[in-house]
Amino acid sequence: MPVTAVSLQPGITLTSSQQTVATGSGSSTIVTQAIVTNATTASINLTVQIQRAGGSTMTLIPARAVAASSASIPGELAGFILNDGDTILASGAGLTLIANGYVQS
Repeated sequence: MPVTAVSLQPGITLTSSQQTVATGSGSSTIVTQAIVTNATTASINLTVQIQRAGGSTMTLIPARAVAASSASIPGELAGFILNDGDTILASGAGLTLIANGYVQS
């Protein structure tokens, strides 16, 4: 089974509503690292959820404050495994999120 390094999310500006930032594909997708940046002048809360394919949504990071003019590397996502069709959802009006990882097909 080949393993390929991929940009799971090359860059998305989050809104106040949950939106899909990455979707599992192949037999499994592994998040290696994500970074969230806040280029605004105010603290913004980041919320991250996982929705398993055909299942309910579970909160992984509930309203974590990301300080103004700073970045955060959410450790909860490092090594996180997504099966085919699982999605990572995030919100945080004005935050930017990038995620890298591997896909095993």
